[in-house]
Amino acid sequence: MPNTRFQSIPAAAPSVLTVAPVVLRLRGALARGAWAGATALGVTCASAIMAFLPSSNAFAQTGPVAQSAPKAPAAPASAPVATPSKASAPRAASDTDADDDSDDVKPTAEIPREKLPNVALSSEIVFEVMAAELSLQQGNLAPAFNTYVALANRTKDPRMARRAVEIALGARQLGDALIAARLWHQLDPSWRPASQLLASLEVGTGHVAEAEPLLVEELNKVPEARRGQAILELQQMIARSPERATGVDSLKRMLANDMQRPEAQLAIARSQLDAGDTAGARTSLETALKLKPDYEAAALLYGQMGPEERTSAIAGLKTFLDRNPNAKEARFAYAKLLLADNQLDAAQKQFETLETRYPHELSTLMALALLNLHAKHPEHAEQYLQKYAAEAEQQNTDGAQAYVYLAQIAQDRKDYPAADKWLSKIREDSNAYLPAQIGRAQLLADQGKVEEGRALLHGIKSSDPREQLALKRAESDLLVKAKRYDDAEKLLAVEVKNNPDDPDLLYQYGMVAELNKHYDVMEKAMRRVMTSQPDNAQAYNALGYSLTERNTRLPEALKLLQKASSLAPDDPYIMDSLAWVKYRLGDKQQALDLLRRAYGIQAQAEIGAHLGEVLWESGQQDEARKTWREAVKLDGDDDTLRSTMKRYNVTP
Repeated sequence: MPNTRFQSIPAAAPSVLTVAPVVLRLRGALARGAWAGATALGVTCASAIMAFLPSSNAFAQTGPVAQSAPKAPAAPASAPVATPSKASAPRAASDTDADDDSDDVKPTAEIPREKLPNVALSSEIVFEVMAAELSLQQGNLAPAFNTYVALANRTKDPRMARRAVEIALGARQLGDALIAARLWHQLDPSWRPASQLLASLEVGTGHVAEAEPLLVEELNKVPEARRGQAILELQQMIARSPERATGVDSLKRMLANDMQRPEAQLAIARSQLDAGDTAGARTSLETALKLKPDYEAAALLYGQMGPEERTSAIAGLKTFLDRNPNAKEARFAYAKLLLADNQLDAAQKQFETLETRYPHELSTLMALALLNLHAKHPEHAEQYLQKYAAEAEQQNTDGAQAYVYLAQIAQDRKDYPAADKWLSKIREDSNAYLPAQIGRAQLLADQGKVEEGRALLHGIKSSDPREQLALKRAESDLLVKAKRYDDAEKLLAVEVKNNPDDPDLLYQYGMVAELNKHYDVMEKAMRRVMTSQPDNAQAYNALGYSLTERNTRLPEALKLLQKASSLAPDDPYIMDSLAWVKYRLGDKQQALDLLRRAYGIQAQAEIGAHLGEVLWESGQQDEARKTWREAVKLDGDDDTLRSTMKRYNVTP
């Protein structure tokens, strides 16, 4: 099977050029994540974070001193009851202890005190609190919760209700937490932590209408200078509700007095998009841009809705920039919209203007580097990448993105020492470190130094099973590069035995078995991938192409490749495979149409070899020769291309 079909991980469609952040796409790279958790008085919570974007806290913190309150989960969830961490139980209220509750924020002149009842600390209350806390330590949350709710009702002490809320949240029982939070707010309606938590729980459990008075009250406490941001944060909170369909109407009611603010129109548009009301969102965004023509967030969202909206957003930002040429954020938004509209030359001019005025902006330097790479100007891309790397070092930021691209440029010109130098600069604490070391090993293999590459991989120590597997898969790649297919297959067979449910590993194992002419092993591996991932287009493509190449079971191969094409209709390699089976079945014209389309998307040597053969057999020998000679310039070492030209007696 041709080497161009071999890939450790099924190839993704060509990526759309983006500005920043740039995602490293190295073969064998691991997607890394991190567990984050927090416990306080038994309370655990999870929240969604918008990556890379700073978020203000105008809505949550509006007073001179931020008041703390337990956090509610973003949405209802059922989970095993967790034992809360040890915590001090609340004491019964008295006139002397109102100021020394360690969990409360010290009151100031602007913040009201927590309302506490004048209840004597009886031995009965002390006993019940101690019994509840003992139940917590033993993992019996329900009795403790019920005790604190009963105490809150009897003593009217809001701290008892607060403790009940904490216990329910620790157990992720949002329904019980809501009951206790309503009681807490009822006992102390002026205490903001109680109001804020109740609003969050009402929204998170789908009771948006019940939360409206609380949310409006909070919004009205926000200073005018921060009200616009608070409106957007209000919409983010509403978006957490499982009842999104009612969120738009609730938001409109709460923002009835803010409809002339562009932030209000943007917030409503976001809710309308969440609810599937595209037409309503379009109208709201148009209103936002009329109120504030240079409103970047609205322009970007409007531009992402479709070509018609994008054209209008681009025109609006251009007009604004003509009047305000020094508006940095608006120009950056304009450049991004031009990118989204595939106006690459115009986008590049805007980024060049930004780079001249703000030479230390990393995102601008990376955008210019990628645009020049896309335009096949590696020497210009190299200059921007070197600037990026120097700036990243000055700013104490990871420059791995630049080093990876610089290494790729050096590798393309076969300057292997330079490529290795760039990859060696990637720090051990970078997420790109392991992929970079694998890349260095692959560079050695490109120079015929396979054993040195394997030694480099063996020298990388990791206790992470995922990284260990990535290293083994990379070693298999090196063996394949050296055409040591038997060794590569044996190595992966061991890993498959240890990781039988890893679809990417199974795919790679199947491809190596194909190269080793163990077709039964290859087919079993691919069918296992199809079973575990029915939408894995590459598995259908691999098996269908294998059958086609061996000129066996062609009707079955056709069905497999039609399935692959239905899953990934724009994949040029799948188009090539489908064309090849149609050619083998005698449908030259349809094969030719598919191959022309595939070669237009991805000018690649193997696809060029197939296109040339079908052209030749269709009587278009001159065009076939031209196509083959163009393909030689792309990759003169491609096995399929060389063997095809030899069969037809055509010299490069």
